[in-house]
Amino acid sequence: MITVVRRRLGLALEPLSRAVLVSRNASRTFVARSSAAVADSALLRRLAPGSSSYLRAGLVRSPRGFAASPASGQAAAEETHAFQAETRRLLDIVTNSLYTDKEVFVRELVSNASDALEKCRHDFLAKGEDPGELAVAIKVDSDKGTFVIEDNGLGMSKDDLASNLGTIARSGSKAFVDEIAGDAKDDQTAATSTAASNIIGKFGVGFYSAFMVSDKVDVYSCAGDGLAHRWSSAGDGSYTIAPCEVGDGDGQAPARGTRIVLHVKEQDKTLAAAEWAVESVLKKYSAFVGFPVTLNGKRTNSIDALWTKSAGEVSDEDAAAFYRFVGGAIDTPAFRLHFSADAPLTIRSLLFAPSDNPERGFAGRQLEGDQSGLSLYSRRVLIQQNARGLLPQFMRWVRGVVDCEDVPLNISRESLQDSDLIRRLGDIITKRMLKFLGERAKKEPEKYVKWYGKMGVFLKEGICGDQSYMYKDALTPLLRFETSAEAVKSDGDDKPRHAQISLDQYVERMPEGQKDIYYLVAPGGRKQAEISPYLEHLKRKGHEVLYLYAHVDEFVMQHIRSHKGKKLVSVEMAEFDEDPKDAKKDDATTDDGESLGGEAMEKLCQWFAEEALPGRVTGVKASSRLVGSPALLTGHEPEAMRRYRMMLSMMSDDATAKKLDELQMSAGLELNPKHAIVKGIQAALESGDEERKAVAKMVAEQVFDNARIAAGALDDPREIIGRLNTLLEKVVVK
Repeated sequence: MITVVRRRLGLALEPLSRAVLVSRNASRTFVARSSAAVADSALLRRLAPGSSSYLRAGLVRSPRGFAASPASGQAAAEETHAFQAETRRLLDIVTNSLYTDKEVFVRELVSNASDALEKCRHDFLAKGEDPGELAVAIKVDSDKGTFVIEDNGLGMSKDDLASNLGTIARSGSKAFVDEIAGDAKDDQTAATSTAASNIIGKFGVGFYSAFMVSDKVDVYSCAGDGLAHRWSSAGDGSYTIAPCEVGDGDGQAPARGTRIVLHVKEQDKTLAAAEWAVESVLKKYSAFVGFPVTLNGKRTNSIDALWTKSAGEVSDEDAAAFYRFVGGAIDTPAFRLHFSADAPLTIRSLLFAPSDNPERGFAGRQLEGDQSGLSLYSRRVLIQQNARGLLPQFMRWVRGVVDCEDVPLNISRESLQDSDLIRRLGDIITKRMLKFLGERAKKEPEKYVKWYGKMGVFLKEGICGDQSYMYKDALTPLLRFETSAEAVKSDGDDKPRHAQISLDQYVERMPEGQKDIYYLVAPGGRKQAEISPYLEHLKRKGHEVLYLYAHVDEFVMQHIRSHKGKKLVSVEMAEFDEDPKDAKKDDATTDDGESLGGEAMEKLCQWFAEEALPGRVTGVKASSRLVGSPALLTGHEPEAMRRYRMMLSMMSDDATAKKLDELQMSAGLELNPKHAIVKGIQAALESGDEERKAVAKMVAEQVFDNARIAAGALDDPREIIGRLNTLLEKVVVK
């Protein structure tokens, strides 16, 4: 044949061969050989008898002879082939490698039965007929080692059995949905829409999960026409179909519907043939299937899918029972939110705010990693319990169910494929839940404050966490704090109570001229806050102060920074301009109104800094904001930072720890020139009595340490005990 080709075209292949030999060591050797092989192959195919045209051969004349036309050469090399599959190997992969847990075969078979019932209901309603009571019945026998599941939906004919069960990855449910979707264009009926939304299956592989636990599977089915067939396979790549009788006995098909018999493997009997094990799986995955499911005559899905109902249709008792079931909780939910949306995602959800912190107490448990407290469903079938990546970490206290039809599932329906869509879903749920809490706080303020007392730590975590930028604006109005305002007695209260208010309420109550929101960190509680020297000036001005009792609160304030245009300022760090009106108030409220003169006070401050407290303060000056306290610390590290420094010191070497300890020394001291202690120190220094001077120095040191204690800046108070004992001794002796 090659000789004929040479004669017809007058081609000399020897030059081409020599070219190949010459270029054998070059980098283009493989290309040259491949090109020659393709050209010869194309010529042999195209120059069949009767093909005398050069164009039909795909050749064009060139200075060096004939060569394949680029376009025709490409067409010759391009062929279309269908993928081939080794059926037995494919079935083995679907059976043994697709699912994580064997128990999901129960979920898959129940879902298939539910789809059959939904198709039946749609078919009968379309004809205006009653399908009767539709249900799924499961029977297990550990002695016989069988698992039997039966439905009275639309059965299958012989052709249906071969098409639906004999073809892997062909979904009859998916075909049904596509069919009614086409019909819906002409007839937008509620029945059609409901049927489409209730269909679960779409991949066409769920049935084959039965082979994970079975040596053999028999399927008996009848479409209601009296013609029944048995489909049987051992999962070895082949199956048989044979006629069978209609009846309730072994080897018979139901009058309408399908009966599947699994002959369970010996090693899987405790999973697939034990009633308690199957019941546990049914309650886990198929508790909310839309049709009754019974196991050995006992119904297993008696709890309704409450998220499909409106809030008015659900009683508090039913909601509490549902909450305990899905959340594994023992308390009663404080709030519940029924939330549904059709855009941008189709969502049906029922969310709960627990009354107690779910991470504490007898039934408390910690979630792992990115787990949430929500169960993710798709068309009433559980996809993930404690769905991962759905909610931000600070929302892990939320309990409930989210059912989303748009969730992209992998073929095993055990994991999610589109992480970006899941994040969008979680963002929608988070923002809606936070908005709901804000609504509850306004409508039921006392109930919300009680809930906040136990659950507020999670909201604070959200403000300080990695996703603060996303939710800070929604979380900030939900915070509640006590303030310096007087206690108020409300109706039903035995005694006055100090109310907790929001930052919004604080701003509304701010007097004219107040520019900032003030807060005071008092880990010791309200009594500690009330005696703080930092509070004196603001009380005199009539400004309200927020009391922060938790150590984390200061971090929260530092993350919020401002609210409604008002800066959040710690009273310990606040700077105030001297107001003549305040000076007059001081004179009116102080019994001994005289204060040290400017020159005397200046000398006293210098003595404090250079002789009494050398190297311990950055400076000492007279204070214009103190009323009843002798001194206060300024410019010191905040309470939260001090604790953070202490933690770093414990984890650091000696040199680093020493540098960290030096941070606590960088503080100034303000003295009250009207206070008796300050004036007494000055008098002792001017007396000329050395013993009184020594006592004055000890008192000055004690005043400084007292100021450090008031500021929360004294790490170890034991260091002052010796000095206190000496001072007490001198007082007693005198």
